[in-house]
Amino acid sequence: MASVPILGVEATGVGTQAVLVRDGEVVSRITEGPLNVLLDPTAFDRLAKLIRESGAAVAGLGLAGLRSEREAQLLEMQLRAKTGVPTVVGDDTEVAQLGAFNGGPGIVVIAHTGSNSFGRDAAGRVARAGGFGHVIGDEGSHYWIAAQALRHAMRSLDGRGPKSAALEQAIVRTYGAGLETVMMRVTEKAADPGVVARAAKAVMALDNDPIVAGILDQAADDLIAHVRAISAKLGPLPVAMYGSVFDHSRIRQRFVAATGAVDVAAPPVFGAVVLASRPRGQRDMGFRAAS
Repeated sequence: MASVPILGVEATGVGTQAVLVRDGEVVSRITEGPLNVLLDPTAFDRLAKLIRESGAAVAGLGLAGLRSEREAQLLEMQLRAKTGVPTVVGDDTEVAQLGAFNGGPGIVVIAHTGSNSFGRDAAGRVARAGGFGHVIGDEGSHYWIAAQALRHAMRSLDGRGPKSAALEQAIVRTYGAGLETVMMRVTEKAADPGVVARAAKAVMALDNDPIVAGILDQAADDLIAHVRAISAKLGPLPVAMYGSVFDHSRIRQRFVAATGAVDVAAPPVFGAVVLASRPRGQRDMGFRAAS
């Protein structure tokens, strides 16, 4: 496998990263726009084009929006038929874990706009936590942090909660509108978590504000809960963290103190390269069974 060109692809709602690797060396890198196999009707054709034009002999894909092992199997068959390239498909959390530990055991916690986690032990057993989306989940993510801040700002505005002029002003600056207008905007765009999440950076900069400090501590605790949930199923494992939420020192320090987490060994796109060498019969994707 090492002597042939291997394509690794990580495709998410944030963007698409691809690397072509041969003999352990990166031959080329490709960056494209967001791609979600669940929401984007052009996703299949875009992936097929990327694989075909890469010159790869085999490909590994980590795709956001994948919901079941059956979907992964179907995509593998369709992409191979379309491109002639043997392709192994997983989701974005699986390749994040493979990259985080260079294919070894461990738990990766991911926190960007949303949050998710994936663990694999030395025997190949896997477990997931989180990943339920912004409507009922994504605790500890940029979306969740911003949503909590918006709720507190509304209470501050109408007197139902403690006053925080700094929080109100940060939200007004982010959206360029008054708080009542902001609330109309975010509720109208409720299906798009990015509309809410864009306030997270300004909110997180106010970590001396007691309201914001409480939100950030709860965010860290929710991410710690991911680790505890997976550890309860798989036993103690090393932990890695990935995502821009961990760039904030307060969250990072609290999370590391509780879990001993380190930064990932390599980003998810390189985990997709590892995935390419793991045929379906040799792995469990850990998707929750539908009832």
